[in-house]
Amino acid sequence: MGLYFIALMVTFLLKLLSDLGVDLAFVKQYPEETDQGKSNLLRTVFFIRLLSCTVVTLLYKTVEASGAISFINLISDFTFLTLALFWMHSFRELLLRLLQATQQFNIYAGTQVLAATLKALLVLGLLLLSNVGVKHVLVIETIAFLASILFAAYRIKDTLLAALNAKLGGGKAIIQFGYPLYLNALLNLGNERVSQYIVAGFGGPLSMAFFGIAERLADAGSRLFESFVNVYYPTQTRYFAEKNTDQAKQFANRSMMWIAFIITSGIVSFTILREPVILIFFTEKYLSVTNAAAMFFGVLLLRSMQTLMGYFGVAAGEKFLPVKVSLVSSVVNVALCYLLFKIYGYQGAIAALVLTQLLMNVLYFVWLRKSGYELHIKPIVILCTLCVAAITVVYLLTEHLALSTLVLPAFILACMALLPGLRNDTTKALTKVCTTITSRMQAKNIRNA
Repeated sequence: MGLYFIALMVTFLLKLLSDLGVDLAFVKQYPEETDQGKSNLLRTVFFIRLLSCTVVTLLYKTVEASGAISFINLISDFTFLTLALFWMHSFRELLLRLLQATQQFNIYAGTQVLAATLKALLVLGLLLLSNVGVKHVLVIETIAFLASILFAAYRIKDTLLAALNAKLGGGKAIIQFGYPLYLNALLNLGNERVSQYIVAGFGGPLSMAFFGIAERLADAGSRLFESFVNVYYPTQTRYFAEKNTDQAKQFANRSMMWIAFIITSGIVSFTILREPVILIFFTEKYLSVTNAAAMFFGVLLLRSMQTLMGYFGVAAGEKFLPVKVSLVSSVVNVALCYLLFKIYGYQGAIAALVLTQLLMNVLYFVWLRKSGYELHIKPIVILCTLCVAAITVVYLLTEHLALSTLVLPAFILACMALLPGLRNDTTKALTKVCTTITSRMQAKNIRNA
């Protein structure tokens, strides 16, 4: 299992290197173009991606042949599958960005659901086989990505055909806007991914297996958050394009509050059911990762908050803001991760992530305020405080699972009581649902009469 997580880690790294900051820049620039300009820009972006993927592939083969990086040597038996997955991942991401830029979120969701469903079905099929290895799982990942690419391409075939018949254009502008974002993505390796490379390089496949399982438990929440960001970022760019700064700030504040509430509720829920969850999805061998998984949920919370603030800044035109934040925090994280890994193992690497993400949140808030965009963090602080208190109570009630389940409703009620915005939004939503149900029942009664 450790080798599988290492292969996915390398795939992500290669995909990141091939991005060149084009994806986010494309989402911002594409809606501003004329119809012909959009086709020209799309053709240019695909050409850039084809070129960058080719260069990254050649560089990877060169590094692999040198034998200089230990974790790359560990997965040398399935280099072809790792590179195939990288190509599928890279071009699928570009298509998803196109759907995001055109706000075709129904196709976007269909693409994601298709990949997840097909992957789940193929994994279930593997259970019928014996001697299942890493290669089998990587083949499934590649097939799922390829199927989602074909589905998305078919649904937007007219747009893609128009791009094929267009001319190259807009590349210089998109690279100029994208290079600070690319630099930030590279610096984020020191913030978000360096822990994986340190664990894989110094701890080997076994440590990587425990680290990967702990991270995977929080991965579902991460995917849901990414789906929200795919709506959040284009919406913020539209607000700022319309000079509607107040609406953008309001949207950011409500988004941060609700995302924090959802994730903290998930953290409390997981803490209550941590051992049963591990036993259901894995085996008793991995019960020791429960605390590490809880820390990863904390990383998810902090990373979500700094991501929302970062996208807010980029949409507002502060394209160098993520670079400044990452430049400071990446240095801190590399040092912390190496030090804490040596002392506490893979759990120390995760703890370093928590501390670094906390630092990034502080930096984003301070620098946004200096730029004239002060966001409301008081609700986030209240939610985090209540979450820590709830987790403390759960651990005190470890031997009383039935009693500890009452902590979740108590946490939710406390959040509603202390956060008027959360309470008002919930009341409006429930009122709307009740009104809709009542009106439909009345209409049904009239038809029956």
